[in-house]
Amino acid sequence: MRILIVGAGGVGGYLAGKLLQCKKDVSLMLTPKTEEIVKNNGLKIIDVENEFTVHPNLNIKGVYDVVFVTTKYYHLDEVIEKIEPFIDKNSIIVPILNGVAHFEKFKKLNAKILKSCIYILSNKKSPGVIHKKTPLFYLCVEDDKKIREVFEGCDLKVKFSKNIDEDIWKKYLFISTFATLQSYYKKPTGWIMEEKKDEVEKFLDEVVKIAQEYGVDLKNEKEKVIKQALNIPYESKMSMQIDFENNQPTEVEALTGFLAEKSEFINQYYRKLHE
Repeated sequence: MRILIVGAGGVGGYLAGKLLQCKKDVSLMLTPKTEEIVKNNGLKIIDVENEFTVHPNLNIKGVYDVVFVTTKYYHLDEVIEKIEPFIDKNSIIVPILNGVAHFEKFKKLNAKILKSCIYILSNKKSPGVIHKKTPLFYLCVEDDKKIREVFEGCDLKVKFSKNIDEDIWKKYLFISTFATLQSYYKKPTGWIMEEKKDEVEKFLDEVVKIAQEYGVDLKNEKEKVIKQALNIPYESKMSMQIDFENNQPTEVEALTGFLAEKSEFINQYYRKLHE
C-alpha cells in the first residue's frame, strides 16, 4: 500500500509521523524549503508527552494507492494539478480540509474521492517540526476497505463513517461560526460568547438551514455547539482569526464565503472580511 501525504502542517505532518511509526509506506510531498529541512533532519513530531523523528520518502514517483491532501483551501488548485500525475482510476484521494466547498474541486480527477474531517489541535512549529498540543485526534473518513487497511495496526482513533456528510457538517457548524465571528470582531471565543451570543445563535441557525438544503439535519446540534463554546478557554482563537492577525492568506472563502452565497445574514460578515 503506497501512501502519499500532501503537506506537512499540523495535520499532514502528524499523520505522516504516526503512519510511519506503524511501518506504513509513506511519501511526503512538500514545498522545496520544507523538503530540504526534512531531508537533512527528518520530520520531528512533538506529541503531548513524547517526541519522535521519522524519515519519510521524499522521492515522489509512480502511482499511489491512497493520497491524503492536507493543505489549505487556497492552495488547492495548485495541489490538484501536482498530484494528478501520481494517481489513476484505482487511487483513493482523501481531502482533509476545513469546510465542505473543497470536495467539488476534486471531481475533475480520475480517482475515487473519500470525504473526511478531523479533530486535532496541532500546528507546524517550524518547517519539519510538528507540535500536537493535546491528546485529541479523531479522524472521520468515508468507509472503504482500502482506507481501513491504511490505518490497520496504527494507534490512531479513526471513525470509518457511514454518514460522512453529517460528520463534516457538524464540524463545519462550529468552525464556520466561530472562525467568522472571531475574525470579524477580532476577539477570542470567550468574548464572542459574552458579548455576541445572539449573533452566534443566529449564525448557527443560518448554517443549520443551509445544511438542510444539502440533506443534513443539524437541528439538535445547535445547543451542543453553544455548550462546547462555553467550555473552551476564554482566549481560544480559530486559525482563521490568527491568519488575519498575521496578514497571512486565510480560509475565508471555505469557512465564510461558501455560506455567504446562501445567506444574506452571513454575507454581511463575508463582505467585511473580504475587503
